[in-house]
Amino acid sequence: MSTNSSTQGPTKTEKVMAIVIAVLSGIITALVAYMITRHLGGTPLVGACCAGVSFGAALGIVKSIEEKLGLL
Repeated sequence: MSTNSSTQGPTKTEKVMAIVIAVLSGIITALVAYMITRHLGGTPLVGACCAGVSFGAALGIVKSIEEKLGLL
């Protein structure tokens, strides 16, 4: 009794790992955006706003890529 892996969806572990990768990518992007903004002379509030926007953008991009790859 063999199963075709292409017809089965991702396992629960693969889905969790895909979400973790997306969130970590967003966190790294947010930290880099904050550091660059502060380095260029922005206030802490501007840095936090840039970090938030960058986090959302990176999370959305990675999530859409993972959906297209069939991981979510």
